[in-house]
Amino acid sequence: MSEAFILQLLEMAERWAEGAGTSLRNRKAFTPVVFTVTRRPEERALLAAAVELHDLVGATAVGQAVMKAMGLEPDAGALPEDHDLVERWSAWKASRQIHGQPPREAGSGA
Repeated sequence: MSEAFILQLLEMAERWAEGAGTSLRNRKAFTPVVFTVTRRPEERALLAAAVELHDLVGATAVGQAVMKAMGLEPDAGALPEDHDLVERWSAWKASRQIHGQPPREAGSGA
């Protein structure tokens, strides 16, 4: 892919994100809440498409080079590494100790 094509794809993704009221500049900080809180269904669809396109561009070698030159993080949407998952698991276990276990529903079989 050419750099001009990559730039067009990134511009399209950013327009879609703006249509959902956000920017992909902070893609690495996106959590599932970003996709749901106070968003209409069409905004969720726009944002999901924008993020998918952003992540696909960042998965290509040319896309990574262009994104780095623009000050973007091409690996922002990459799957978490092992140490990140261990940190998340530890944080989740600690939150369970602080907040306690949620009550089980009757008849859940658990």
